[in-house]
Amino acid sequence: MKNVLAVSACLKRCSVAISYGGNLYEVNEHIDAAANLVWLADTLVKSNKIDLGRIDGIIAASGPGSFTGIRVALSFAKGLALALRLPATSVSYFDIIRSLCSGVDYQNVLVAVKGEGNTVYLQRCHQDGSPLVAFQKSIDSVEVPYGITLAGDAAEEIASHQVNKNARTICIDDFRDAKYMLNLTQLITRESQIHPYYLAKILAF
Repeated sequence: MKNVLAVSACLKRCSVAISYGGNLYEVNEHIDAAANLVWLADTLVKSNKIDLGRIDGIIAASGPGSFTGIRVALSFAKGLALALRLPATSVSYFDIIRSLCSGVDYQNVLVAVKGEGNTVYLQRCHQDGSPLVAFQKSIDSVEVPYGITLAGDAAEEIASHQVNKNARTICIDDFRDAKYMLNLTQLITRESQIHPYYLAKILAF
């Protein structure tokens, strides 16, 4: 797809990116998602004279993270997709981080996304990148098996609590920028759907 709109929102952070006519247009702001996301997207579209009638698809971040922010982003994406009769999909922050870890054996990667307070969202994957399971723990209680690479914005903090201080980390702090979802537009199909990412309720690997 040539022209795609991507949107990501945490409670206090909004990001909108549009691939249009071979160019990238984006805006990233630390503002309340519920009050400002629609305004931010509208401003980006109008200031760059983007014709929404030429948009081919929409992609949105599904979490995990802020309950309010995620649902604001997904509701906006779904509503716009219905209004414009466009295909749309949602991808998790786990998917986005893995797409940024080129040349890495997915099976040996533990993706770690910061939650509120001292919590972290974690996910391990099969060799083909399909998820094994995801769950939430406190950062200081995570035990990383030998040979596992940590990736995400919580990678270095988790590594600092490990007995093995030489654990490999791939720190990616800006993965919530909507522009990174534009690398995953192949997931947008007429059958794809938008839905929030739900964590498994387990406490260990």
